[in-house]
Amino acid sequence: MAVLYPEHWIGERFVQVLKKHDVPVDIVKENKNRVSLKGSAVRLLSMHTARGLEFPCVGVGGLGAVGRHGEEIEDCVRLVYVAVTRATHEVLLTYSQDSGVVRRLIA
Repeated sequence: MAVLYPEHWIGERFVQVLKKHDVPVDIVKENKNRVSLKGSAVRLLSMHTARGLEFPCVGVGGLGAVGRHGEEIEDCVRLVYVAVTRATHEVLLTYSQDSGVVRRLIA
């Protein structure tokens, strides 16, 4: 499984929560942006880093933060599309704040 996030501070929060519950994690940012397939772990990586990769299950977190720096909505939607299509079987989308991207996705 992979957990994708739009900004590193969101990924760091995921790491804290997963480690608190003793879930093994592989933080791709710490591996020079390389995904390690050694051992069972939740792979944590940014949406940008995930391009070209596939995982059976993908969680996409922090969607409310996508586009908050003034990026064009169409670019943001494409980024979310890349994240969602990394899943070969299941995907879970989460957000905790409203944004133009979130409104567009749930419309």
